[in-house]
Amino acid sequence: MKVTLEMIDELRSRVNVTYEEAKEALENNEGDIVKSIIALERKRKEGSENKTRKKEDFSKQANKTVNSFLSVRMVLKNEKTTLLNIPLLIAVISLIVAPWLVIPGVVIALILGYKLRITSTNKTSDKIKKGLDKATKTVKESTEKIFEDTKEENDDDENDEDEIIIE
Repeated sequence: MKVTLEMIDELRSRVNVTYEEAKEALENNEGDIVKSIIALERKRKEGSENKTRKKEDFSKQANKTVNSFLSVRMVLKNEKTTLLNIPLLIAVISLIVAPWLVIPGVVIALILGYKLRITSTNKTSDKIKKGLDKATKTVKESTEKIFEDTKEENDDDENDEDEIIIE
């Protein structure tokens, strides 16, 4: 059946679609306006369901990502007490906002014998834990070496009271 302009106008007045969509629907349904309306409504309903599904998928993925970030925790503790146990995300944000407070605090805690641990229920954080354990060990060794060097310099200064050293 041939699709006429009157048929397209009739379909467009009943369903808010473009001329192209109306013409295509009428051609697919052999010029039957009722079948074309039903087909266009189904198409519109499927499109809205796909949008809803995409929003739900994005929401689920966002929740999964946030939960994985919050499951990784930074713990500062020694044998007896836990000084700090917070999500790593909060620690990073704190480091960005107040590095003058966080860095000295962590260094002092390491000097006092606290251990920095990154713990998680996820398997992906094992590499992070190993890397941070290595970094904390390096920082601790470096600070101990600095204190030893300073002590040795002080011992040398006591013996050489008459010398003035300019470096």
